[in-house]
Formats: sequence, C-alpha cells, structure tokens
Amino acid sequence: MPIPEATIQAIRDQTDIAEIVGQHVDLRRAGSNLKGLCPFHSEKTPSFNVSPERQTFHCFGCGKGGNVFTFLMEMEGVSFPEAVRALGERCGVEVAYQQVEREERSRNDALFAANTFAARHYHRALVDGRSADGARAYLEERGIPREAWVRFGLGHAGEAWDGLWTDARRAKIPEEDLAELKLIVRSEKTGGYRDYFRSRIIFPIVKPGARVTGFGARALGAGVEPKYLNSAESPVFAKRRTFYGLDRAREAIRHKRAAVLVEGYTDLISLHLAGVEHALATCGTALSSDHAATLRRLTSRAILVPDGDPAGELAAVTSGAILLAAGVDAAVARLSAGDDPDSTARRLGREGTLQLIDSAVSYADYLGWIVKTRGESPREKEAIVRRVLDALVDLDDPVRLDLVTGDLARVLAVNPESLRAAVRRPRARRAGAASAGKAPVAGEAPREALERLGLRLIMEGTPVAREALETLDEGDFSAEDARNVYKLLDSAAERRIDLRGRDFQRQAEEAGLEGLAAEIALIQVPPGNVDTLLKDIVRRIKELRIRDELSALRRRLHDLPSESEEAVAVAEYYHRLKQALVEL
Repeated sequence: MPIPEATIQAIRDQTDIAEIVGQHVDLRRAGSNLKGLCPFHSEKTPSFNVSPERQTFHCFGCGKGGNVFTFLMEMEGVSFPEAVRALGERCGVEVAYQQVEREERSRNDALFAANTFAARHYHRALVDGRSADGARAYLEERGIPREAWVRFGLGHAGEAWDGLWTDARRAKIPEEDLAELKLIVRSEKTGGYRDYFRSRIIFPIVKPGARVTGFGARALGAGVEPKYLNSAESPVFAKRRTFYGLDRAREAIRHKRAAVLVEGYTDLISLHLAGVEHALATCGTALSSDHAATLRRLTSRAILVPDGDPAGELAAVTSGAILLAAGVDAAVARLSAGDDPDSTARRLGREGTLQLIDSAVSYADYLGWIVKTRGESPREKEAIVRRVLDALVDLDDPVRLDLVTGDLARVLAVNPESLRAAVRRPRARRAGAASAGKAPVAGEAPREALERLGLRLIMEGTPVAREALETLDEGDFSAEDARNVYKLLDSAAERRIDLRGRDFQRQAEEAGLEGLAAEIALIQVPPGNVDTLLKDIVRRIKELRIRDELSALRRRLHDLPSESEEAVAVAEYYHRLKQALVEL
C-alpha cells in the first residue's frame, strides 16, 4: 500500500535537508548554498552542494543529486518507504508502514535484516544465556558495566557449533544471507553449516540509521585464535572504510568539530564511558586512506590516541600522515608507556581522560618527538621519513602539499623540496600507469555550459527570467537534458509555480528530473547584473541555433538543383534566418 502523497509532502515541508545532510557531511557556507566533501565518492576538493532554499543536493563530481528522501536512500541504503518513515519519525508525522515482502526488498535490505537478527541473538545470549557467565565476568572485570552492554548492543557467541544457525533456522532467516555475511560457514568435516563466531564477545558495528553492517569479535579463553575477528567483506561491510561507533559519535563529532580515533572496540567503549563521545574506532585495524576520506566528510580535525608502545607510536606516525593527505588536521594524545586507551580511560576517569584529549599535540610536534626518541640512528630516522612519505602519496592538493611538506621538513630536518619531490614521484608514476592507453575525458562543452547557466538564471524567477522563457523555445537548446529542464521550467511558470521553491522541486520529481534540476539549481550565479547576463545568454543561445540551421540549409542547397522550386524556398528561408541573425 503506497504512502499517501499528502504524508510525503508534509514530511518534506517539515524537514530541513541541510540538517539531515549535515549529520553525514561537514558543510560550509558558500554563498546561498552549502558545500562539503561528497559522501558518495572519494574526493579531496568539495564538489557536493546543498541548496537550503530549494531543499536539494547535487554533487558535481559523481553526479548524484535529488531531495532529502533521495539523500537518505543513497546514504543509508534504505528504500523510499523506509526513508519517508525515518524522516517522519524525526518530524512527528506518522507514516503507516507495511512490512515489505522479501522478494520486494533489495539485496542489501535482506543482508541488513540477517545482521540485525544475529545481533539480537548474540545480545540475548550475553544478557540471559546460561553459557555466558565467563563473558559477563570478563566485561565486568574490564570495567564495562551492564548499562554499556545495552548501550552498545554487546553480545556473546557461545562454544556451540550451531547456536546462531539453529536460532536462525527457527526464524526462517535464509541460509544464503547468513552464508554471504559469513555468519555461518561450511564445515569441512560434515559439509553442513556451523557458526563463524564462537567463544567470543561480540561488538555489533552499526551504521547511522541503526542498521547493523557487521561485527567485531574478541576471543574468550585460552587457545581461541585469532584474538580479534571481524565480519567478512560483504555488500554491506567494508572494513577499510568502516568506523565502529559512528552511529553514536556522529552528533558529538559535529558539536566538537573533531573526532578522536582509536583502534580497538573496548578502547572506544571506555572512552565513551569517560565522556569522550566523539571517539571512533577503526574496527581493530590500521587507519586507511578510505577511513580518512570518510572522516573528512564529517570533520576537518582528528585526535589520534595510540597505544603507549613503540608499535602504537609508529602507527600514529603513519595514521597522522594519512589524515594530512586527506585534508584532515591531525593531533596526537600521548599515553604513558605500556598504556592503551582502554586502560588509560579507566585509570584517569572522566576528568582526567578529557584533559588528556584536550592536551593533544599537533602531528608535527608529535613527529618531532618521535624522531628525537625513535630516530637515534640515520637508518631509524630514514625509516620514519619513509613512513611519512608512503602515507603522503595521496596528497594531490598542491597548496596543501607545500604547507604540509614544509612543516614536516622542518621537523624531520630535511630539505622541503626534496620531501615534496619524493612525494610527487610515486604519484606521478601511478598517474601515468593509470592513464596509459586511455583516451582523454572531455569536459562539459562550452555550449552546453552556456545553456545550463541560462536555465539556472531563469530559475531566479525575475521578470527578465519570465521574458527569457517566452523568448526561447525547446528547439533552441542543443542538449536533451537542457531541453527537458526548459520544458519543466516553462510548464511550472505557466502554473505560476515559484521556480525557487519546493513546489518546483516536487514537479521535477514527478517528471523524473529532480537530480538534473538540482544540479542546475546549484550552479553558482556569476557576479554582476544578472538580468543583463541572462539577456546576453538568451541572445547567444538563439544565435547558435540559427547558425546551426544556416549550416544545415547550406548543405541542403548544395544537394538541390539550383533552379528547383524547393531550392528557391530553401534559399528564401536561408535569407530570412540571416536577417534574424543580424537583428539579434
């Protein structure tokens, strides 16, 4: 049963797209619009735009665009009804929602549902299970109270070979979904399925939007290897770009305008319990460039909290450089020798832990300390420099490259130009290899750009814009996209719809042109007299169309007998067009 259109419109009217997008993207004011790094593809320079006035978004890098429902569907991987329901809950509009049958759901929906079932199974086992005494004792000894078990949805996978598998069969969870997520695996001995996670504490990894994307698991008891285990890669889980705790930390990150980064699951939980609610963890793995790109969409500053041992300190050297390459300013909170974030937070308590985070030093100062304490020999110093160089290879902003390498060269006591050259060389080789054998990609044609700018100025709805709509017609535009938007604008103007308002966006959605309309609406209006500019553009669009027709007529005349009746008629029309060109 479809959701009533009146309900959808009520939710749209009461929802601010800038607020919703701002929960995922660090947005900055750019004229009347907002800009940030696109959450849908990796980029270093912001090309993602949000128009609060039109309640639309568009990325000029990857082309995605639309309204607040479209954004949530793309961002959270949800269906349209789920996006409507989620936004309805935020603004207090009730949405009648009917459970969608399995065959109508997307593949990802089914996988998320299987993960959610598993998370509930593991959590029940921890809280009430007879075999979870050891798990409960372990968590309490680590200072993780029962309140935190619920808060973070912690669970327990028992020693049984088929605890989850048996429960899932009773609930009719398809085995292919569980197998694709590697929640169950084939037994080499029996050929049947067995549970993947056993004898472990389970940490559900939850996406913003309360969707379980995967699991981390810590071994309990001697002889269980490896100590930490993550979910397998799947359509809904990619470890290299996934943060543990993002669902809970996102608002705090926005408020603090910074993120605190740790590596382990218990590290994160202990920091959150100590009041550091803007902490994220990298699912027990080293920070990757994908992690850094994801983080850059949320904030421009990160504070690393590495383990207080040589391995942790050198890992922070690499992580800090990766963050700098992605455009994130990095700082480091130093721990006492032998400490980790978990033990430190429990020892220092709330006040001491917050002071530790506040006392973090800049990455350059931290690197200087590392060089002084770990780079005593030329070989050791060279190894540190190589770590930094390897991580900076993705830094392709020339201005930032100069600033970062200049700062780091001072700390490392090396020549800045030598450092810059060392960063550029592997990047140049990689770019050359990537482009070998490929044809160049052409940018947008000047004529298409001119037509789009004209349509953008028409969207201003001024008297001159209305005059431009009447002067132009569909055939004046060379590109099909531009013709479609012109027809949309013309139809809306006839119905007296405000071209700058939400009603126009709704009409664009009905026509299936919301993404294209949003893209054009986010074109920046050049400075100066807009009316004069629009008149010049209309004149130029008309001129280009006439010149196209004249070219076609010349070719036609060339093929016609010179004295034929058709040739005379074509020649007359040709001269009328020439006169129209003069009169423009």
